[in-house]
Amino acid sequence: MDPRPAHFSTAFHEVILIFITCMAQFLCQGGITMSLSTMELVLDSFAGPGNQVDDTKKVWFMGSFALTVGTFILVSGRLGDLFGLKQIFTIGWFWCTVWSLVTGLSTYLNSVIFFIVCRAFHGIGFALLLPCAMGILGSVYPNGSRKNLAFGLVGASGPTGATIGALMAAVVAQLAWWPWAFWILAIVCFIFGVLLIYYIPPNLNANKYTWKQAWDQLDVLGTCTGVCGLILLNFVWNQGPVVGWKNPYIIVLLVLAVVLIVGFFYLERTVASPLLPASIFNVKIGLVLLCMGLGWGSFGVWQYYYWNLVMNLRHYTPIEGGLSYIPFLVLGVIASMIVSVIISRTKPSYIICFSSVCFMCGCIVLSVTPVVQSYYRMTMGQMFILCWAMDMSFPAAAIILSNYLPYHHQGMAGSLVSTVVNYSVSLFLGIATTVELEVRSTQPDPTSIDSILKTYRAALYFGIGVAGLGVLFSLIFIYLQHDDTVGTIEEDEKLETSGPSIDSL
Repeated sequence: MDPRPAHFSTAFHEVILIFITCMAQFLCQGGITMSLSTMELVLDSFAGPGNQVDDTKKVWFMGSFALTVGTFILVSGRLGDLFGLKQIFTIGWFWCTVWSLVTGLSTYLNSVIFFIVCRAFHGIGFALLLPCAMGILGSVYPNGSRKNLAFGLVGASGPTGATIGALMAAVVAQLAWWPWAFWILAIVCFIFGVLLIYYIPPNLNANKYTWKQAWDQLDVLGTCTGVCGLILLNFVWNQGPVVGWKNPYIIVLLVLAVVLIVGFFYLERTVASPLLPASIFNVKIGLVLLCMGLGWGSFGVWQYYYWNLVMNLRHYTPIEGGLSYIPFLVLGVIASMIVSVIISRTKPSYIICFSSVCFMCGCIVLSVTPVVQSYYRMTMGQMFILCWAMDMSFPAAAIILSNYLPYHHQGMAGSLVSTVVNYSVSLFLGIATTVELEVRSTQPDPTSIDSILKTYRAALYFGIGVAGLGVLFSLIFIYLQHDDTVGTIEEDEKLETSGPSIDSL
């Protein structure tokens, strides 16, 4: 094991810092699943006499959160690099505190739309947290086994948070009242916001800017163009199936979203201080991010329809649904620890390819899982597969980008991986629900179990196709890498701190 970095005065100091950064990933994934295990109870709480709620809106319980996490992460990594990782990290924790509190209070307005809006603002807080957490680890640790272990722990926090978040929210919602799940989250976020003030080193950026200098270097036009384009594109894909694709405002917003996204990439290649560094626009980095987006996008589809299957067709209670996620907790930790070891002994392209195959197999297994079957057969079995997909892909991609990007872009390294993961979850889920609703419209009896199961499977077939594309691009990545003479993290340690050659990927 590498020696402890000089930033830490004691082993306890190091443990506390890693714990706080891991909790950002833990609570973000928990924030997604807590809306899945409780979605039927939340939806029912907003329905009542004279206030019917369309059940298609529940896709936004998860989608709006993942949308803002994935979109604003693109900006927050840059903010961390310019204004300071610790400063933005602190703001993120207290932002989550406020909006966790407000999300719970939304029950008093009896408006499901306001609840969805609160979930979106809630996601902005985690968008500030995730890249800064990854950037802090990338800044504190030099390339080596200690850094790999730290990133592996962050990867393990994902499935652990998803399991605990789903189970905790289910217990609170089923036995007490669902708003308390968000109020408890607010208390936890406040505690971590206070802790980080004392335990995270204050200056982690190579470049020191005043606030005015940082603002001058922030690509404001590119930021506004990129964020607005990504939000509109995602909104269209999630709202289009609900209101109909022939609705004029959906068509207008789709065209506007495409124009803004094209304009964003044009600006990034022409402005002096772009939001995305020029080194990102490379075939191999692009393939890594593309494989991550397709794999995690298919996982978002799997996750949403898994909960619909077990709760709507098998009639699990929220607590039973939360308990069904336990294999993710145990196996996810094991997978993350293994990847922190093997990534220094094999090329990252093989890890990315294996993860893509696992993502695809997970959707395949769920698409053929019978409604009437023991949990301990195919339902539990697919979790043995997917834990490897999630917990090998995220640390591998994070380490690749952290090692490649220079020291003063460590916040951007974290933001790119998290942007692709979370935005893809929301975007491809919106497309999958389009498939579901289109198939539902062709069913003679859309309310029958057979018809509902058919619509779920149609969406999962789309998820299989998305993951299959990820496998294809991962094979291309392997092909491009097979002649490289430098390919492991251990060899990369011989290179400059500014980052390894792209050929090492």
